[in-house]
Amino acid sequence: MKLLMSLLLLSSCSLLIGGSDAPKSAKGSSYVVGFKKSGWTPKSDPRSDYVMENGADGRILLSNSFCDEFQEQPLDQLATKTFSSVASFVIKESKFTTFQEREAYRILGSGHVDGVPVTLELLNTRRNNCYFDFLAISPAGTPRDDAPFEDFLKSVDFR
Repeated sequence: MKLLMSLLLLSSCSLLIGGSDAPKSAKGSSYVVGFKKSGWTPKSDPRSDYVMENGADGRILLSNSFCDEFQEQPLDQLATKTFSSVASFVIKESKFTTFQEREAYRILGSGHVDGVPVTLELLNTRRNNCYFDFLAISPAGTPRDDAPFEDFLKSVDFR
C-alpha cells in the first residue's frame, strides 16, 4: 500500500499543482473510464481521477485530467516532466501517436520510486481545453502484459 501511495504521487502534473488553486478535473463531465476486468479493483484517491489496482501483482492503472492547464507545453515535454521525480528513470521507448483521433505521446521507461524498481508507461493527450494522462505502473519483475493498459485506454469515453 505504501508503494501505491508513492506511485500515486507520480500521477503526472498533479506534482506541479496543488491546493485550492488546483485545476478543474474533467472526470465525469468530459470523460469517464469504464475499465472493468477481473483481478482489478478501483481505488479512490483525491490526487487521481481513476485508479485501478491489480491485487495479485501490484500493477496500477490511473488517469488524470487538468482543464485549462498544460495547453502550451508540447506533450513530449509534459511526459518527461511527469517522470522527473523518478530516480534513475530511463526511457525505453517514446513516440508521438494518436489517441481517439487526437495527438498523443507515449513513453515507456523504468526507474525507482521510494527505492522500489518499477516500469512506467504513459500516454498523454489533449481534448476540449483539458490535458489528460493515462499511466500504467508495474513493479519490476512483473511479466510485461500490455493488455490491461490497452483495455484501460479503450475504456476511455470522452463526452
